[in-house]
Amino acid sequence: MPSRSARLAALMLALLAVAPAAWSQQVPVKKLTFRAVASVNGKDLFKAYCAYCHGDDGKSHGPEAAVLRVPPADLTSIAARNGGKFEASAVEDKINGWKLVPRTITEMSARTEAMNTGKEAENVPVMPLFGPLFARLYPQEVRDRQIRMANLVRYVKSLQETPGSGEVPKR
Repeated sequence: MPSRSARLAALMLALLAVAPAAWSQQVPVKKLTFRAVASVNGKDLFKAYCAYCHGDDGKSHGPEAAVLRVPPADLTSIAARNGGKFEASAVEDKINGWKLVPRTITEMSARTEAMNTGKEAENVPVMPLFGPLFARLYPQEVRDRQIRMANLVRYVKSLQETPGSGEVPKR
């Protein structure tokens, strides 16, 4: 069994292998390339990062939705699926994905194998992890990333349909 220091060294080597992407201003995710946008407006961020899959209206009919192995969520019904309550922190956790970043070599290996073979594919995140992507796109601006994430979550909240109306509230 490898020692703890050997596992830590292997993890560091794996992280260093992906480090060059952190220096780039373009972050490829499958065939999409996300670019930094100047605006911190939630609607602009949604169009730049979310509409590809979730569609401009948030109803999961974006141009990339058809090619995904798991259909994107309808973002207009988050509150309805949660008993009428919009949990901003849970939505932020889902968007930023930090809780899904592999923490161990075993986790990273299992995820890599799932991506390569399709075995246990449910363990591979379906949505891009925007926390790490934002960290790469806006590396020197921690507070700016927090503002962007808060504005994006606020915009997703504005997309919520009121129960029974079938209409999107005015923004």
